[in-house]
Amino acid sequence: MDDRTALTRDLTDLVRLIPGVAAVYSSGPVVVEAVSAVTQVVLRGAVAHDVVAVAEANGGLTVSVTIGVSEGLPATEVCRQVYDAIAERLLLGGMAETASIAVKVARIG
Repeated sequence: MDDRTALTRDLTDLVRLIPGVAAVYSSGPVVVEAVSAVTQVVLRGAVAHDVVAVAEANGGLTVSVTIGVSEGLPATEVCRQVYDAIAERLLLGGMAETASIAVKVARIG
């Protein structure tokens, strides 16, 4: 497992633990995700469900996550908590040069 894969899994697990996060969805394009899943099944027999996207861009990292928010909780507050948790984890990991962190809401309730 390479460093980016480990970071992706770590961030995915972190986001799932945040109160108000009902689900974590894949942040990649649907067609790319479908082709990737089929390829993994054919080549390895298992599908990895890493859903926080981590990429290198402009000398730093770009982190993107799409979440579902529990009903009754303000989506903006949950997004802020997700953003802050990711930023803190990257800072603790020595990756403070993060180019951007994007938190999107796909579903509320």
